[in-house]
Amino acid sequence: MKVRHEMNEEDTQQLIKLFHTQHNTILDEWLNVVAISENDPFYEEVINNGGHTIRLITTYLKDPETPMIQNLTKKVARERIEAQVDIGEFITNINMGRSIVYRVLNKSDVPQDKQLKFLLMINDFFDLYMYHAVTEYSNLKDSIIQKKSRFIQEMHSDRLSILGQIAASFAHEFRNPLTSIKGFIQLIEMETPKDGEVASYFKIINREMESLQEKISQFLYLSKMKGIDDESESFSLTEVIRNMLAFLYPRFVDEHITIDSDINGQLTMFGVEEQLKQVVLNILNNAVEELSETDGDRVIHVSLTNNGSELFLKITNSGSKIPEHLLEDIFEPFISTKQLGTGLGLSVCKQIVEKHRGMIQVDSTEKETSFLMTFPLAEAKGIY
Repeated sequence: MKVRHEMNEEDTQQLIKLFHTQHNTILDEWLNVVAISENDPFYEEVINNGGHTIRLITTYLKDPETPMIQNLTKKVARERIEAQVDIGEFITNINMGRSIVYRVLNKSDVPQDKQLKFLLMINDFFDLYMYHAVTEYSNLKDSIIQKKSRFIQEMHSDRLSILGQIAASFAHEFRNPLTSIKGFIQLIEMETPKDGEVASYFKIINREMESLQEKISQFLYLSKMKGIDDESESFSLTEVIRNMLAFLYPRFVDEHITIDSDINGQLTMFGVEEQLKQVVLNILNNAVEELSETDGDRVIHVSLTNNGSELFLKITNSGSKIPEHLLEDIFEPFISTKQLGTGLGLSVCKQIVEKHRGMIQVDSTEKETSFLMTFPLAEAKGIY
């Protein structure tokens, strides 16, 4: 803050007398130009606050350390926020008061040689007043925003939790009859000739059944924590990646995708191998689907490295950039870049990675999109 401009006792008393005699003039002029609606819930308080501010100048002249300035600005800032007045209007009204005081002083019989000294002192007061008013206004606004953000987050978490419970319940109800249906279809298929049109129908049915089972598994992954059926053990992440690349090789060929891999040595981690297969397969599948709609070079780069204590798995594709409005929440349930996507795949991936004490990040540019996963090496004990 500015250093207060000192005045002698005679000058101080002369300026105090000016504000006493011109109090009503200053207040009336300010009320004529101030931006305030008659429907303002604190209309009468605004008038009172204006008068109080004028009187407070004289208090400041006697005691520049007075806490009354901060007390008044807290009250004014709180009322302006409750009246839903934006900070621009708030500051403008304060500066209007400053300008009117300047004009009144200029029209007074105070000698010109003293007016500059008085103006500097008045300016010090309004600077201090403005500082406390804006600070309090900003703090109150920040507090309101934080409370609203917490409320939204809590509501979001509650709804996701309820949705997860409902999804899990439905998924279990669907999975049991689906298993029976699939079994009977296989029995019928065994009694049907392997060639002809009917055989092609069975291929379609089986493919759709597998798609349904995959989506049900995704819902269940979202809703459950580590269960008794999750067998944790050391396994080769290197082999998991190689197996998934081999498994998807026919799709890579069909979509004219080039695979560039940098996977050296046998790097192991501790956890559930089948779950990590799910993660790698899901991200590779997403890359294939994205590249299938991309013109130009179609490349997927997979690298697996370590620094002695952590594994770094990076899967990059040369597809389109993920839109900014989706990138921040890409791992949230039901957020998808695909027109008909469920938005569960990456959410499941994130949950699995974090269950393995890992971390997953995404970076997307105009040239490529990369998913980087970090895991502890198997040598690190008690990680799961």
